[in-house]
Amino acid sequence: MTTPDIEKRSQDYCITRNLTVESCLGAGTQGIVFICELPSQTQHDHNRVAVKFHHREIAYNRELSVYLRLRDLCVNEVAGHIIPDLIAYDDEFLAIEMTIVSPPFCLDFGGAYLDRPPDYSPEVWRDWERMKSMAFEDNWPHVKKILATLETMGVFVADVNPGNIKF
Repeated sequence: MTTPDIEKRSQDYCITRNLTVESCLGAGTQGIVFICELPSQTQHDHNRVAVKFHHREIAYNRELSVYLRLRDLCVNEVAGHIIPDLIAYDDEFLAIEMTIVSPPFCLDFGGAYLDRPPDYSPEVWRDWERMKSMAFEDNWPHVKKILATLETMGVFVADVNPGNIKF
């Protein structure tokens, strides 16, 4: 699930932040997310964070820029869906540390664009919307509301799936 490069970066990052990797939360095309523990005497969710290690710098920069924008706007929820809070980030390790959230949530902005939508043809957009509406079924109107709200903040999310917008 993990690559030797991400394995090394995650170990080094955790050393610098005094964290311990607990488990892998998920893996995708843009990176791997680990649940990490903060040093503590008790086991509570507030002692745990999620850290995403990106495969590529371009996805890291996209996702970080979105989290920074949302942090600057004091946005931690969109249309009733929680957005993780940015805790820390590190350009050297391509790491974004954030709070752990439970559904309903909206996360994973590695495929998002700031201040302009991706340059897709009308045909691609039509096919994209058809596929997404099938994936989300009855929740599609609410997903469109989430996307429209994010767009008012200059965040255009292209990578939309039921794993990153969960009800």
